[in-house]
Amino acid sequence: MEASPEITRIKRLARKTICFSRSVEIHEKVIGTFIEKHMFY
Repeated sequence: MEASPEITRIKRLARKTICFSRSVEIHEKVIGTFIEKHMFY
């Protein structure tokens, strides 16, 4: 049984989206701490 190209593409896209949103989350946390440090010092 072979998965259709459509499903494979959707899965790959979903994985990319998840990775992207995770990296954005980390990025926002880093920027948040950076801004906080500069606000209070």
